[in-house]
Amino acid sequence: MQSINLHIKNFPPEINLEPNQADQYWDQVGRSIETNNIRISIPNHNQTPKLDIRGYGPILAQHTTFRMDPSNSHSMSKSSPTALRSLIWEGSIPISFVLEPSELPPGSDRGVEAFYTSAPRMSYLSLLVPIVKSNLIGLCLDDNALFTLKEENIWFEHAPSKVALKWHWPIGLIYDTLLASLPASSLGLPLQVTVHLNPVPADKGLLPNAVSVCREAFMSQVKEADFVRWGSTRRVTNLRQREAESLWEGLVEHDFDKFWLVASKLIPIPPSPSSLHSAPMTPAQPTNSSIDRMPDGNGVRNVPMRIYLPDNIPVMQAQSGPVDENGRRVTLGAALADLAPSLFPEPSSTSKRRLARAFIQGVQVPLETELGWLGAVMCCADGWVAVVIHLGR
Repeated sequence: MQSINLHIKNFPPEINLEPNQADQYWDQVGRSIETNNIRISIPNHNQTPKLDIRGYGPILAQHTTFRMDPSNSHSMSKSSPTALRSLIWEGSIPISFVLEPSELPPGSDRGVEAFYTSAPRMSYLSLLVPIVKSNLIGLCLDDNALFTLKEENIWFEHAPSKVALKWHWPIGLIYDTLLASLPASSLGLPLQVTVHLNPVPADKGLLPNAVSVCREAFMSQVKEADFVRWGSTRRVTNLRQREAESLWEGLVEHDFDKFWLVASKLIPIPPSPSSLHSAPMTPAQPTNSSIDRMPDGNGVRNVPMRIYLPDNIPVMQAQSGPVDENGRRVTLGAALADLAPSLFPEPSSTSKRRLARAFIQGVQVPLETELGWLGAVMCCADGWVAVVIHLGR
């Protein structure tokens, strides 16, 4: 049994708890209520309600953290792909936005201190510009200054560390990489973000911020992941124009059903539980006759995966197959041992100790987790599995 802290209102239907029941339970203190799938515990007013979900692999925890039971892959498989993906989809990051005071034009109202919101982990900073503009910038600037402000000049910076935030990275990935690189004292929740109104300096290495550019970058990443996964981009290029638009709109609107109606044509379904005695497997090779059929996560050519190391070390892009040359399923630990053996030595090594931990979607992922499963369930909206490395055991 595992415990999580989570808003109860948007559970997928597989969990068998009605929203009105959830709201009722949320207000009860010192009680434990149990259904077929969930136990809800609210110990007192000073603690966040805890939820126990049976049979789930990755499960949302407070703000950004997840917990996962790697020893029970059979329990994972009992959860439908929709339920698992929905839990990942609903992850969010609380953010506090403040304006850079030195960039406010004369006559601005400096009495507005901050704007607070909760942003989906899967979303992008560029998509938050309209609500930041209406709920913060528009309250501070006069009509003339607001009219002349160019949205592409707006950019974001982590307030305590002065690190420019990459608008083309998912918001959850931004937070996770900051967490891996900065001391705990400089990074808490909500995430403190400074909003700049002047053009970004060249030394920050950011392109002008625009939703249209963000969309192009997102679709480019989707195509690249598709090529790595299947050996071609035919699944993306075969999408009708309206489907491609729905993929982006689902992300912008944070509409799970709308997004996955299209994404399910690109991203494989989770594989069945592995067995030490199972027959060897071979990845499926894409052909014209099989392009419309969706194999599971072990039927792809490679799992699109990027490794994010601390302290601005260049991102490593991996193309690890979900099964090895003997047809056995590849684990995250095996893939990391090939990419960074000094940090993740082979499990058989008795003289070397593991020096780092791997996080995906905010959760420390057990190294025995299979790549095929991660690629099908815990990828970002663009299809890439973003593995953030934390140094230390």
